[in-house]
Amino acid sequence: MKHQITYQDYEWESAGIKELYQKKKYALEDYIDRLLWWNRKVNLISRSVSRETLQKHVEHSLSLSAIKEVKEASLIVDAGTGGGLPGIPLAIVLDSKKLILNDVVEKKLMAVKQIAMQLGLSERVKVVAESVERLRESDFVLVSKHAFKVNELYAMVKDQDWKDMILLKGRDEVEGELKGIKEALKIRILDLYGARKDGFYEGKALVIIKRGENEKR
Repeated sequence: MKHQITYQDYEWESAGIKELYQKKKYALEDYIDRLLWWNRKVNLISRSVSRETLQKHVEHSLSLSAIKEVKEASLIVDAGTGGGLPGIPLAIVLDSKKLILNDVVEKKLMAVKQIAMQLGLSERVKVVAESVERLRESDFVLVSKHAFKVNELYAMVKDQDWKDMILLKGRDEVEGELKGIKEALKIRILDLYGARKDGFYEGKALVIIKRGENEKR
């Protein structure tokens, strides 16, 4: 099956992510502090990660917020959220959106639920500890940060009512991870490094996946 794949640079300047980070800096830094505190008790992220690197991971997560499909979403599902990335930063900056943070590791989600509560996000953020393939939501945008191969995640949710799948992944991983997907997909790969040349983003991309016209639910 032939997929339609296009490559572009992510437009950092027009996205305004650094400005958005500064605008919501207090809440985002509060999240980082709480994530580091909980990480000493529950293995949410690498124990060796620095605060500076975590700030980069939060900014990386925020790159999703400038995408049209995310802006227009009524519900965002974060699959394989781990310590709440990208879901919690998105909930902080997209303050009218409802989100479901999903993972199969219950003790991670116990901590994420507490973090969301401490940040005052509980009314809009729901935590679900089960496989994403068991979710029964409608008309949602599915996001994930380095948690799945494309074909593995697609196999889990191919029969669900998602509008778009938007993944933070390695730029050169995507085409090799389409094996086994029978449906024709429209895929836009936005290179996060090209227009910025920040070493943290080297090889990283934001990947927008849409079903072909015949596969829309």
